[in-house]
Amino acid sequence: MMRDLTYKIFAIALLIIAGTLAGTVEAKAQYLKERGLVRQGNSSFEKRNYRTSLNRYNQALEHDSTSYEALYNRANAHHQLRRSTPQDSTLQAETTYSYYEQIASDELLSTEQRAEVLRNLGESLFADEKYEAALNAFRESLRLNPDDRETKYDYVLTKRIVDQKRQQQQNQQQQDNNQNDNNNQQQDNNQQQDNNQNDQQNQNDQQNNQNQQDNNQQQNEDNQNDQQNQNDQQNPNDQQNEDKQGKDERDNNGEDERDGERDGEGKPRELSRDQERMLDAIQAEEDKTQDKLKEKKKGILIPGKKNW
Repeated sequence: MMRDLTYKIFAIALLIIAGTLAGTVEAKAQYLKERGLVRQGNSSFEKRNYRTSLNRYNQALEHDSTSYEALYNRANAHHQLRRSTPQDSTLQAETTYSYYEQIASDELLSTEQRAEVLRNLGESLFADEKYEAALNAFRESLRLNPDDRETKYDYVLTKRIVDQKRQQQQNQQQQDNNQNDNNNQQQDNNQQQDNNQNDQQNQNDQQNNQNQQDNNQQQNEDNQNDQQNQNDQQNPNDQQNEDKQGKDERDNNGEDERDGERDGEGKPRELSRDQERMLDAIQAEEDKTQDKLKEKKKGILIPGKKNW
């Protein structure tokens, strides 16, 4: 009984050892395949055959998805392939960025490894003229590894470009603002000019209306004068008849004064007292004159007078 138990324990131990050895052998085989594919990818990368190297790194990751070398070299191969074949629309810049960002987020990386990945990310962004993002990547890389001279150079160069871009943007913004101010001023001037023109036009219209009214009034007066002249020309004898009638009336009035005023029936009208006294005085003078004539004819001497 004891022997059987010992035998069973020994058998189990052998199985465990065999399984461990088998797993180790399999892991060793997987490692060897991954390493072999990585070496092939590196060889193609050195020959600038970036598409083949990219494929080899992807195959290596199928055997070991955590391989830092395969992940890092795949990102570099994708960047170089995209730069060498810009006409290939299947190669997206965002894919390259995501490869580097995936590696940089691995907490198992050392500080130097993460700094190197960030530097390569910055160089990829710089090549795509994404200078602001590249500057941030270089800054983060220098924070992890301040002594890296290549990263320092990349940072200084990128910052100079970023500063120039910012200054150009500020200048352009200022120029746009000035242009807008000028446009607004020009619009104000044009509006003021239009207002002045409208005011002048209104004044001209008012003056023209006034002139038109004056012309119409003058025309009416001229028409009235023309009508009056025409009437005078059509009746040339009217004035003469009126003058003759006035003369006849004056003559008749003269006769009435000589003959005495008469009523409508031709009878003498009654005289006023002044008129009667005047007529009496005239009659008395007339009588005196007649008497003198009579006496002269008779030869009668008038006292105080010479009779020769």
